[in-house]
Amino acid sequence: MCGIAGWYRRLGRPVGAGIIARQCRQLIHRGPDDAGSLVDGDFGFGMRRLSIIDVEHGHQPITSPDGRYSIVCNGEIVNHLDLRRELEPGYDFRTRSDIETLLAAYLRWGEDAWLRFEGMYAAAIWDRHARTLTLARDPLGIKPLFVTEQAGGFAFASEISALRDIPGFEFDVDDRGIDDFFHFGHVLGPRTIFRQVRTLEPGHVMTIGPAGSASIRQFWSAKIRPRSDLSQSQWIEEAREKVLDTVRQHMISDVPVGVFLSGGVDSSAIAAGMANASNGGSFKAFTAGFPNSKIDESAAAAEIARHLGCEHIVLPIEPETAADVLPAVQRSFDEPTAANSAIPLWYLSRAAAKHVKVVLCGEGGDELFMGYKRQRWAQRMGRMSPYIRALGGLDFIGRIPSLPARKLN
Repeated sequence: MCGIAGWYRRLGRPVGAGIIARQCRQLIHRGPDDAGSLVDGDFGFGMRRLSIIDVEHGHQPITSPDGRYSIVCNGEIVNHLDLRRELEPGYDFRTRSDIETLLAAYLRWGEDAWLRFEGMYAAAIWDRHARTLTLARDPLGIKPLFVTEQAGGFAFASEISALRDIPGFEFDVDDRGIDDFFHFGHVLGPRTIFRQVRTLEPGHVMTIGPAGSASIRQFWSAKIRPRSDLSQSQWIEEAREKVLDTVRQHMISDVPVGVFLSGGVDSSAIAAGMANASNGGSFKAFTAGFPNSKIDESAAAAEIARHLGCEHIVLPIEPETAADVLPAVQRSFDEPTAANSAIPLWYLSRAAAKHVKVVLCGEGGDELFMGYKRQRWAQRMGRMSPYIRALGGLDFIGRIPSLPARKLN
């Protein structure tokens, strides 16, 4: 995890290096290994780095050989080696960094480059000749990117906290964001808790020049393409191969990689994929335990770890543990959130960081394979929709007579 931030003040008004440095200090928890910045007249940006690929030479910002373009990026391009082989004949690479591959791909293919990347990213590319800033966010929005346009200028950051040090900017609470929180437990993007701040939506690229408003273009959208050409066994094999290939790609790293193992199907499948990809090599699996609780899955996780032959570390979480870490968990969020998994995930991440820099996890598996009850309820409602329409839609609920009142003794 890294963090990026920048300010395009525009109108020839100089950006102080100290402002960019303060922005980046707000992100030090995202990238404790390295820091870098670039200031060019009325523009400046910087980043905090968690070094994973090309630890020694992957310092950012990375600048193109001709000096015209510079990039900072929070993310990882897992297919960058394949892209690099295609790009090497026409680009003079000076690092092994996947972020330099991203820059080279953008210079070769322009806006078409974003569809070639597999991975997660929030990237900022500065063109010092055209005085143009380009921002892009990965199709699923795995990496965050917040933007604000104020006082004739434009700023961006991986976290809202890194925007609030910019002089003259205002941050007023948005009542709609509060309403979102009490309805859904979080603020619905692209809105944020502040009226002046929004997110760059997933699968979008934004460009802003020395004058005028920013332009935004969507380069990716999800599409469902039903298929009926495979048998059940073929579907299973195809899903297996896709999971294994994805795990192999995400294990490309110059630092140790571990896994969060809950004992459930999704994280166990990823751990099995890691065992397959490592060819018998050992890796660490981390499990949050809840002693004497019905939700404790540490025994199942231990069984999986024994089967795969990986080192298993269980971190018991007691009620007093949650109380101790809650203030730190709250501080780690820019906006109100009611995520009930935040405490164990934060605690587990802090402990895992003592052993590894990177962990793979099963986040998103339940959504993809419809493992939550809400997905099954959506299926049921879909099947019931003809009957609901026959009853005149959900308005029929209002026509159900009230039950007689009962007097309570």
